[in-house]
Amino acid sequence: MWARRLILTGSARAEAPQKQMENRERLDRMRRAMERDRLDALVLRLPENVLLLSGYWPMIGSAVLVFPREGRATLILPEYFAGEAGSCLWEAQPVHYKFGVLDCGDPAVSVHNALKSAAGRNWKQIGYEAGFSALAPSWQSGEVLVPVESTRDYYAAAFPDAKLVDVSALIQAERRTKTVYEAAKLRITGEISCIGLEAFQNAVTPGVTGVELVALVEHAIMSKGTGYKGAQRVRGYAQVATGTAETAIAYRMHEISTMRPLQEGDAAMLELGVVADGYWADRTRARVAGQPTDEQARAFEVLRRAQEASTAAMRPGATGAEVDEAGRALIREAGYADLFPHITGHGLGFAYHESSPMLAPGSTNVLESGMLTSVEPGIYSPKFGGFRIEDDVLVTSSGHEVLGPFRKSLSA
Repeated sequence: MWARRLILTGSARAEAPQKQMENRERLDRMRRAMERDRLDALVLRLPENVLLLSGYWPMIGSAVLVFPREGRATLILPEYFAGEAGSCLWEAQPVHYKFGVLDCGDPAVSVHNALKSAAGRNWKQIGYEAGFSALAPSWQSGEVLVPVESTRDYYAAAFPDAKLVDVSALIQAERRTKTVYEAAKLRITGEISCIGLEAFQNAVTPGVTGVELVALVEHAIMSKGTGYKGAQRVRGYAQVATGTAETAIAYRMHEISTMRPLQEGDAAMLELGVVADGYWADRTRARVAGQPTDEQARAFEVLRRAQEASTAAMRPGATGAEVDEAGRALIREAGYADLFPHITGHGLGFAYHESSPMLAPGSTNVLESGMLTSVEPGIYSPKFGGFRIEDDVLVTSSGHEVLGPFRKSLSA
């Protein structure tokens, strides 16, 4: 019965060769890493990692990628996503199963049998994602299917002759350095993020609330970003702090956007995550409703120079500590050392936040061409409010590139 639920479409076969070379660099790099670690295959279910090695960004985590060290990968996914997957797969052979319809039977059985069919005869060691504690949401972020404790048993039943090992550290290490193809995708996301920054800058006026600013930013990103340079699935995740009390603690990871209206002279800060077809941007800008005070203007100018100093320090061979200190020194010299309580930056790209490289005091992470980090120093005062400027900066062979440059100003 299960065999009738698995469909390999002719159109997908025809399109696959055209896609094989799009990110050959990534596939070859991963296979070299697998050979080094004696891995015969990877079995991946997290959308961010399926994207990494197939070119397809799953909607809710219902797709499973079997990526062998030798031979062609297999992507097992619901058949109603055949069109979306077929248009972007590089080399993986799609195998479809029925899911969410009356005659689908048990999808787990279909996937199990497809996994068994994809297995190589002599596979001895297979890697899977046991150690991902932070997950990047798919476009349908309201419901995401994730691997759980029983996933290992499920894989063990499908690959009874192989040893299962956690390859989370390997995947995260490989994701640190982006390929030329991935950098191009991330550049598009960076440009789309500027749509949200522009909407925020234009809307900060006395009387507007944080919630209203969030709605305006997210609406602009989805309505104007979808279709931009071919981006198909675009979403913005905005948080806006308003007023002195809220922005003074806006160094925390997540802000609660409120219905508090901005008053004349209030600071407003936008923390913005944007995803376009699985590739992420992380941006921040601050504004003042009306005209900033002299104290606000002075602090912001120090911050702007610090952010640009750390950005200028981004180059191959620099350490995360060196990049952090380039900007932190200026903030310290201006007397604001105690008002900058967090790190300067973190990795990103396949997720809103990635664990490395880290730009922070004492960080020994050495930057390499292709690495992408945020650069986001901040100054947060209970007297005049908090400000942060955040850009995403790609390390290049000759230095760095800001993905989606955007102006830095407290006022219109």
